[in-house]
Order: sequence, then structure tokens, then C-alpha cells
Amino acid sequence: MKQEVSCRVTSSIIAYARREKKNLARLLEGIELSEEHLLDTNSWVSADLVQTLFDRLEEIFFDNQIIYKVGLQSSRLECWGVLDSVFRMIGEPRLIYHQSRKFISYFYKSADVRTVEKSDFHVILKFSHKNLSPHHIQYLQGALESIPVYWQLPAAHSQQIDENTFEFRWENKQVFFGKKDTQVSLSPQLIQDTIIQLEKTLALIEKKNRQLQEKNEELIGANQKLKETIKEKIQSEKMASIGQLATGVAHEINNPLGFIMSNVGRVREYVSKMSVMLREYDQFVHQVADKEKEEVKRLVDRLNELRKGQELDYILEDFPLLIAESQEGLDRVRNIIRDLNSFARVAPEEMEYHDIHEGIESTLNLLRYELKRKAIVRKDYGELPKVKCNLARLNQVFLNLLLNAVQAIEEKGEIKIETAHVQSKVQISISDTGHGIDAKHLSQIFEPFFTTKKNGQSMGLGLSTALGIVKNHSGDIQVESTPGMGTRFTITLPVS
Repeated sequence: MKQEVSCRVTSSIIAYARREKKNLARLLEGIELSEEHLLDTNSWVSADLVQTLFDRLEEIFFDNQIIYKVGLQSSRLECWGVLDSVFRMIGEPRLIYHQSRKFISYFYKSADVRTVEKSDFHVILKFSHKNLSPHHIQYLQGALESIPVYWQLPAAHSQQIDENTFEFRWENKQVFFGKKDTQVSLSPQLIQDTIIQLEKTLALIEKKNRQLQEKNEELIGANQKLKETIKEKIQSEKMASIGQLATGVAHEINNPLGFIMSNVGRVREYVSKMSVMLREYDQFVHQVADKEKEEVKRLVDRLNELRKGQELDYILEDFPLLIAESQEGLDRVRNIIRDLNSFARVAPEEMEYHDIHEGIESTLNLLRYELKRKAIVRKDYGELPKVKCNLARLNQVFLNLLLNAVQAIEEKGEIKIETAHVQSKVQISISDTGHGIDAKHLSQIFEPFFTTKKNGQSMGLGLSTALGIVKNHSGDIQVESTPGMGTRFTITLPVS
């Protein structure tokens, strides 16, 4: 869409509405450009956007002359930017009216306006509706009438001759500069030269502004691309963490799956034995109806022998235990998969009240195999209120810190998790007895892409991501470390 109307027009609309204490939100509702942009007198917008603002003005003020009034008040509203200063430097209104086409071009790039007649006190202008709608002509009529106000003169008087033609009449006032004995008037040629020079300056300013806008758009695009790249890297780091957990998770799943499969084999065997008993029982029922007492006793003895042979009593005792054990195994698998899915998915941004301990336990469940091999986990949980947070995001923080703690321990060590409620804040501390962090690295560990691990083992986004998540919760992370002794991370979060 062509940007053909100066924001000097939109600036005067906003300034007028503000002066009259009208609701700007209603005026600007749904407008894609910001109020700041619409007030920037070096910018341009589409005629359709300005037409929308004109239509809303009429609705808000219930006045079909309001657009003309906005134009008429523009010189008093000081909303035309540098033009306000330029016009005051010109000797008299006549010099602007005789350059009406140039004056109008400061507001409309492609306005088709022709000077039909001019003198020292009047000018007749013919507007074309091809490029200017009636509303835009109304605005220009008011703006042209307002020109003499710059010299503290009454506004010009306009008269509509026909649909497209207007006559403007004004009072002139010669302006003098210098001391009384040396007063000289500005000659028309000097004024014209000044106008030309100012036009060049304005053109240069507009050119520089366009260049700045282009650079700004490039920077916005680069910033957006950087955000997307960082988002992808963060997700990659998250998946890399899952990759490091893969062996442990597979082991944790295989254990319950192993005894579930074993139990299923035993259940199949039990069902087979019970089927034999049921078939024998059916035969017994059919046979006993026609048999004598001795024959019935013989058949009962046979059933009892078969019951012992098939270990039916043991089966009846063991069956519920098999089912319970299998259910426990399935629950473990389900919980591991749930926790893994919860961590792997892209978390929504909503904040809700959650139990922080549930998040920690869920994360420990994922790390169970790794922890079992290398560390004893000691917990010292305080009484915590529920915290308004994005628990899936915080679980990512807990996982990064716990995984770092596990990896910092060479052979066998201890990880301690402590929580406390201190002065309307929640504190979560995770400490380890690992190799610690060198003092020279402590100030860098939260920087994106910084890592002390070997090439390919980490992208260096884990701790920077963790800090970003905690900062988004209006919290903070502090670190203390002694090389050879271990490291302690303390997360502080507001309760709400």
C-alpha cells in the first residue's frame, strides 16, 4: 500500500483529539501502526489509514465539519514538526500561498492542485478528486486557512467556488528584522532562497530518516532471526540433555519391563493349569449325576490329586502378587514416560500455582539411574507454599543443575537438595561434592555458549537457559564453588 500521506496529518488528528480530551484508544483501535509512528512528522502512511481516522473523528465528535476544524487548528497545535519553525521564518503569508502546491506536497505526495489565480491578498486553487477525497480536501482547506496564524494574524477566509475550487483571502503583515535604525524587510528573493535551502534540509532529514528506518527494519529482522536461533538452540540443548539421560532412562524402563514380561509368562502358565482344572471340573459335574457314592468319592480324589499336581493353591496365592507387581512396574514405566514427555515438549507460557517439590521429584525420577550409579541424594525439604510458576520450565532448570551435579562427581559422591520458605520467597539449593568450578570461570558460567566441557559434550546453553527461565519468574540463581570440594546453586523464587 502506498505511503502517500504525511504523518503531519495524523499528528494533528491525535493532537486535536487529545486537546479535546477524547478517547484515543477508540480513535486508534485496530490501527496497525503505533501512536509513536503516527506522531512522527517525518514518516508517511497510506491514504486509507488516514481516511479511517477521519471517519472515526466524525463518529466521535458527531460533527461533519470536524476534519476541516482539525486542519484549521493545526498551526496552533504545533503538530507539523519542523514546518512550524520554517513557516515562522518566512516574511508573510503571501509567500506561502503563492507556493500552495509546494505547501500541500508536505502533506500529500501525489496531490493534484492547480493555482487558477493569485494576487498579494488572495489565491484560487483547484483540487482534483482523482488523488484527494473530499475529506482530505476538507483537511487542506482548514490547514490553508490556518497559515496567517503563524504571524499572529486572523485565519484566512475561504470560499468554495465550485465542487473542486476554493478561494483563500488573507491579511498581509510585513516582518522586519534588526534594530529600529537598521530595519530591513526580507526580500521575496531572500525568502525564496531560504525556502529552497530549508526544503533541501528537509529532504536530507527525510532521506536520513528513511535510511534509519531501513536499518531499523534490518535490525528487527536480525533480532527476530537471533531469537529463533536461540530458541532452536535451547530446544537442542534440552534434547541433548535427554540424550545424556537415554541410557539411564532405558535401564529404568527395562527393569520393570523385564519382570513384567516374566510375570506374563508365569500368568500364561497359570492360566493353562487352571484351564486343565476347569475342564476336569466340567467332566466331574457331568459324571457325578449318574454315579454311585463310591464312584463319586473316586472322582473327587482324582480332582484333589490334580489340584495338587497343578499347584492350584500356590497359583491362587501368587496370582494377585503377580498382578500387583506388574501394575507397579507399569506405573513406573508410565511415570518415567510422563516425566520425559513433560520435559521434552515445548512448554506453554502460562503461570499456575504448583508444588515445587513435585517438580523436583519428577526430575529425580528421570535421573534415578544416573544418581544410583554415582551419588547418594539427601533431601532436606522445608514447608513450602505453592508457587505461581511454569513448572515444566522450572523442571528444565532442576534437570540442568542436577545433571551438572552428577557429571561433576568423578566416582561416588553426594548431592543434597534443600528447600526453604524465607520472607515470601522460596529457596531451592542443589549442592554436590564434585570437582567444583575454578574461580576464573564463575563469572562466565551463565554466559550463552560458554562451557568447560570437552568439544561436543555441551553447547553451553544449559546454565544460561536455566538463568533465563528463573529470571522470567522474577527470580535469581546464585552459585558458590570451591575447586575440589563441590558446588552449590541456590534458586530464589517469589511465591507469587
